[in-house]
Amino acid sequence: MAKVTIDQNECTGCGLCYNDECPDVFVEGDGGNSALQEKYRKGAPDTGEIPDDKKACAAQAADACPVSAIKVE
Repeated sequence: MAKVTIDQNECTGCGLCYNDECPDVFVEGDGGNSALQEKYRKGAPDTGEIPDDKKACAAQAADACPVSAIKVE
């Protein structure tokens, strides 16, 4: 499992992660910012764990994020 976090203070809600790069992992959150799909959340919508087969997709979204708000570990 890979850990994913989204910095809500940095996220601009551009939608690249959930519209273009990795909609299997990311969704538009309540405030318009990025959030994790509910099934991957660990408490808050911006923190969770994803299966290893989704890690490359999430990393691609992190690389595409214009403000580097997504971290995949």
